[in-house]
Amino acid sequence: FETQPALFVSATMLDHPSLHGLDDTEAVLDWNRLEALMDEIYASRTGRPSYPLLTLLRGLLLGIWYKLSDEQLAASLARDLLFRRFCRLELTADIPDATTLGRFRQQLVAYDLWERLLGEVNRQLEAQHIVMTEGRVNIIDATPVEAAQSGPGKGVDGSPARDGEAGWHVKQDSRGKLKSTYGYSVHTGVDEDGFIHRQTVTPGNVHDSRERDSLLRGDESQLYE
Repeated sequence: FETQPALFVSATMLDHPSLHGLDDTEAVLDWNRLEALMDEIYASRTGRPSYPLLTLLRGLLLGIWYKLSDEQLAASLARDLLFRRFCRLELTADIPDATTLGRFRQQLVAYDLWERLLGEVNRQLEAQHIVMTEGRVNIIDATPVEAAQSGPGKGVDGSPARDGEAGWHVKQDSRGKLKSTYGYSVHTGVDEDGFIHRQTVTPGNVHDSRERDSLLRGDESQLYE
């Protein structure tokens, strides 16, 4: 059975109300300013064509908001029209794989850009009175993100297949069972409305308590961990 991809999607479907679920998020932020902060990260001129930095940033934000691993995020970008629309990925465009998303996150951390990007987002939200600046509540938690290379063994060149910079994140689920994820921990400080104020990325074995000082703003009235 063969068919053309265009036959699966009509023009009416592309404007379906369900595909406008992220329009408010799109409209409230000045994406040009966020892109300008990433100018020092240059697109690769070799290998596979690189993706626009804003596409990758939008993808990482979706992963945080929807609590997706890089593998799950890549799969969602391939099949979810809402995610594609938000990330500006055309139907015929290639999709960033989990490795590409993970490497971009590492670049942001290496260039000390993630904290600056979140700071700019919060500055914009506060300027529009979307985020409260008085009586602020800080809720600190860590989300595990599975490494793109998390399995044992060696690669084709004999090097370890497992990401050497990652670590084991162990957390108790709602049923009291321990769940282990090999990858990274995204430590996040959010307010009661879910707005992210600060965030750090560490190997999965780094506990929240070690990142507490980095996630505190200093003007909180209450702190929850």
